[in-house]
Amino acid sequence: MEIRKASVQGFCFGVAITVKKAEEAIASRGDVTTLGHVVHNPQMVESLAARGLKNAQSVDEVDAGALFVRAHGLPVDVFDKAKEKRLEIIDATCPMVTKIHVQAEKLKADGYKIIVIGDPNHPEVKGTLSHVPGAWCIQSPADVEALPRSSRVGVVVQSTWSGEGFTDIVRALSAKYYEVRAVNTICTDTHNRQNEALRLAKDVEVMVVVGGKTSANTKHLADLSESHGARAYHIEGPDELQPEWFEDVKVAGLMSGASTPGWLVDRVEARMEELSRQPV
Repeated sequence: MEIRKASVQGFCFGVAITVKKAEEAIASRGDVTTLGHVVHNPQMVESLAARGLKNAQSVDEVDAGALFVRAHGLPVDVFDKAKEKRLEIIDATCPMVTKIHVQAEKLKADGYKIIVIGDPNHPEVKGTLSHVPGAWCIQSPADVEALPRSSRVGVVVQSTWSGEGFTDIVRALSAKYYEVRAVNTICTDTHNRQNEALRLAKDVEVMVVVGGKTSANTKHLADLSESHGARAYHIEGPDELQPEWFEDVKVAGLMSGASTPGWLVDRVEARMEELSRQPV
């Protein structure tokens, strides 16, 4: 069986920066706590926890040491509370997420009503909304109809957005509002991985997508592959692979989400090769 790997694999640069900072913080400070998992990958979460990284649900639970800010960033009020508690803040917010905050703040300063396209329950979006109080959050063109009137709206979008088309939503906004200024803040890595899924899915029979089950961007890669002709399997590690998936399969695809380390993809590839040689 031939295995075709996506050209974009392993951590995106934002996650790579975050993991490196987390490892350095643990090694140099010892008492480090993060709010929520640093990455949507169980193997990396377990590895960092084994080295001493603590996990809390709220900054209220952290009374000493350093507060580690993961790639998604944190709401402004959480930063303020951490400063009040005199916690050391290690900010590993992804530069692409910081860019969204800056763009939204600039649009607001220029007099635009801010609209954030994204999942309102996603930690990144919660952080962005905290930077521009009063902003509206929408997820589809259908949501536009329910929005209040305004003369000028400024639009940013969740960096890992994989919902309904950004262009379609902006088109719906343009039909309703006199002036729409939209900034496409979807991360280049997210865009490239989605394009790879579309490209590979047309040429393979089976697509294996490696990443945490809680990773929205990984799940979307599997959904894209499935919708474009490949039988897709979303797995977290090589132990989940089943021999019958590859029975009579001549070409299989392999790709990963943005929070998946490269070494894990290599292990999955090795196991796929083993299974392809075994009788079912």
